[in-house]
Amino acid sequence: MNEQKILTLLGFASKAKKLVYGKDNIRDYIKNPKLKNKLIIMAKDTGERVKKDIKIRCDISKVPLIEFSDKKTISKATGMENVAVIGIIDENMVKSILEFYSKGG
Repeated sequence: MNEQKILTLLGFASKAKKLVYGKDNIRDYIKNPKLKNKLIIMAKDTGERVKKDIKIRCDISKVPLIEFSDKKTISKATGMENVAVIGIIDENMVKSILEFYSKGG
């Protein structure tokens, strides 16, 4: 299943230190003009206020947003705790995840 492939890629991104997390870091990442291919992954069980804020920022900056899995699963895949929203810095990984997701992740 593609969900598992995406979680595996998130694990690789985490080990390679290619993930952005934390409210301020995510906001800076979304606005960063130097990064061409960006992607935000948000857990489906993220709080409504955070969801709304991130969706608006992604819409304004035209950054793809994927609502995916849940906090527990994403946290386990990345080796972090209580992660609701992450950004991916590696452009090749962004392309791969978007490809898997479009195929029904």
